[in-house]
Amino acid sequence: MSKHTLGSRSYSPTALQNYARCPYRFFLQAIHGLAPREVAEAIDQLDPLQRGSLIHDVQFELFARLRQEGLLPVRPNNLDRARQKLDTVIAEVAARYRDDLAPAIDRVWEDGIAAISADLREWLRRASEDDSGYVPWHFELSFGLEHRPERRQADPQSVPGAVDLDCGIQLRGSIDLVERHPSGLVRVTDHKTGKVQGKRDQLIDGGRTLQPLFYALAAEKLFAGQATVSSGRLYFCTSAGGFGEQIVPLDGRARAAAIQVAEAVGEAVAHAFLPAAPDERQCDLCDYRIVCGPHEERRAGRKPQERLEPLLVVRASP
Repeated sequence: MSKHTLGSRSYSPTALQNYARCPYRFFLQAIHGLAPREVAEAIDQLDPLQRGSLIHDVQFELFARLRQEGLLPVRPNNLDRARQKLDTVIAEVAARYRDDLAPAIDRVWEDGIAAISADLREWLRRASEDDSGYVPWHFELSFGLEHRPERRQADPQSVPGAVDLDCGIQLRGSIDLVERHPSGLVRVTDHKTGKVQGKRDQLIDGGRTLQPLFYALAAEKLFAGQATVSSGRLYFCTSAGGFGEQIVPLDGRARAAAIQVAEAVGEAVAHAFLPAAPDERQCDLCDYRIVCGPHEERRAGRKPQERLEPLLVVRASP
């Protein structure tokens, strides 16, 4: 396990989130690299991951073209031109996905793309009315993903190495959107395409939502001396999420929460203590249930809890 300590390798926020859900799930996914077997089959509808990937690809290509055409930021006076670009990009990306996914039922596929188009058009309209002063600056800004061939798209300012956070974590990942304010402040955004989860005033949501905080900390390192990072946020950019947002200010409380997560995960990996200890109802959502069986939550609850104290403290964090 020594090669998996926080000082020896990098982790993504998604991998670290699995620790709070269940340490053994973290062990299987992040340490062993186990994943569900992919089975090629014709689809009859877009699943949430496919839908989210398509939307992210559209957003990346749209931002790149809007910047090239001088249409950023999008405002009411250039919204119609931006919509034309959006419609073109949706058609191109959808055609590419259609070739890859081979939908079984044309009408279901077309309805799914129509729903995505409606969501993205509303997302763009709301962006045109954003009066916060923040302007898109970087899109899909990645770090530590140089060996990931699936990273087809990335901002030109992306860096090959992971980012060393002050809390002791080597972080890798990709920030969907970095925006800059005329005052010099910067905020980072992770786009979500599902329903809102957690609370508006959350920091790490019991360790289950780390992207806003950890990506803000990474951006602070990437733009040191250039800008001041004010916050990270989740933006739910579809009707399913109500186009809501959750903002995490990069303040002392947030930094303390990052240290708390790093210490809990670091200690667990260093001492090779990553037992099956699922949080409430997490087994129902776990890809590794076939490994543990259906009753692990009940069994884990009957075991001594003392050594789980660092994990429980993280789960209790806002």
